[in-house]
Amino acid sequence: MKTLQHGARDLPWSSIPTELLRAELSKRDHDTDTSRPQCGSGEKGEYNTGLHVFALVLILLLSTLSCGFPLFSRRAMQGSKLQRKIIFFSQHFGTGVLMATAFVHLLPTAFMSLTDPCLPYVFSEGYKPLAGLVAMTAALVVVALESYLTTRGASHSHSHTIFEDEEENGHIHHDAHHDFKDSRPERIALQEREVTQGLMGRQSPIASTSANPSRSDQPRASRDNDSANSLDLELTFDELQPTPNTDHDQLLGPADTSAYRTGLQPAVAPDTPNPEEQKRMLLQCLLLEAGILFHSVFIGMALSVATGPPFIVFLTAIGFHQTFEGLALGTRIAAIHFPRSSPRPWLMVLAFGATTPIGQAIGLLIHTFYDPMSQTGLLMVGFMNAISSGLLLFAGLVQLLAEDFLSDKSYTTLHGRKRLHAYFAVVAGAGLMSAVGAFA
Repeated sequence: MKTLQHGARDLPWSSIPTELLRAELSKRDHDTDTSRPQCGSGEKGEYNTGLHVFALVLILLLSTLSCGFPLFSRRAMQGSKLQRKIIFFSQHFGTGVLMATAFVHLLPTAFMSLTDPCLPYVFSEGYKPLAGLVAMTAALVVVALESYLTTRGASHSHSHTIFEDEEENGHIHHDAHHDFKDSRPERIALQEREVTQGLMGRQSPIASTSANPSRSDQPRASRDNDSANSLDLELTFDELQPTPNTDHDQLLGPADTSAYRTGLQPAVAPDTPNPEEQKRMLLQCLLLEAGILFHSVFIGMALSVATGPPFIVFLTAIGFHQTFEGLALGTRIAAIHFPRSSPRPWLMVLAFGATTPIGQAIGLLIHTFYDPMSQTGLLMVGFMNAISSGLLLFAGLVQLLAEDFLSDKSYTTLHGRKRLHAYFAVVAGAGLMSAVGAFA
């Protein structure tokens, strides 16, 4: 062999057959090849259409019922102690579920999909943190959008507040020359607190007054600190009144003075929802639903193209996944005070319940040529999961966890054992959803 090779070196290139040159070049390319492996799942097992149709119906029922359960329980057991407990634990359990969905399910899957060795160099080697960049961009876009919408709504409300304050101040100065007792309409000071509380404090003026019925007997400095800590208003009772008791009673009148001292306000119902708070909660719900729906379609498609024993394991895991996610979203929908005849909460429930089955239906139709491990499938799933994880990370950490446990309002609504129970509910939701992550 060496003699032949040695002799071959002395031969001119033109005398070597083309087939031998091509074979040698192919061999050398194969020996030094660092190219990507082929994308795809390889051979698939036998496809059972009837079983996949049953899975579609099962996921549809589980998703819809789990998401609609908190809303149904609130309507059926209005005001009962059991209903409040169900909503309380489901709400905080759902917060943990959503956080685990982002941290354990979506973000790691996005990284694995976008860095698969079979993808082009720019994905597999060139910029491996791409999934994190996409998630961060999605979160920043949501921050910008929410800031814009909130600022726009706040500036609109603030313009009306300024106009009303100027008009009322002019009325005060004009009537001060006549009789201070008749200088302002009844309950005007409490009304001013109501106008600004949705924008500034997110707290009810009733709660702040009823917490300390003897507020008018406290020193001025103490009352100023209480006002600043609770609502942070620019215009307070103390600034309106030169003396703590006499003029204050004259301003409100006998009936209003007793209402103020006892923390009661007949003009406003205690259970009346704050419109600004309701808008904020609706925006949170829409953001959560968007983050969930983005990846639910691809979960359904992946489930419908799975075959063999892995399909049963995958179906079981997705069943728990949809149940926990449905409870998480449903409790946030139930917390919004929609009109009783409004179809909007039920449409939101139906949107969640139908999204994964829609993905399953698509998978049933295209299972012969769709492969989630193909290059197209990996890129689609990777980008959608990264976007969804960014949305859910922002919603779970900023809008839900921080607001439920770290905001000023949370320290008045969650304290003692109640705060501990809420925290353990979050941990339970996160733990169970993380366990599901081992299979789906």
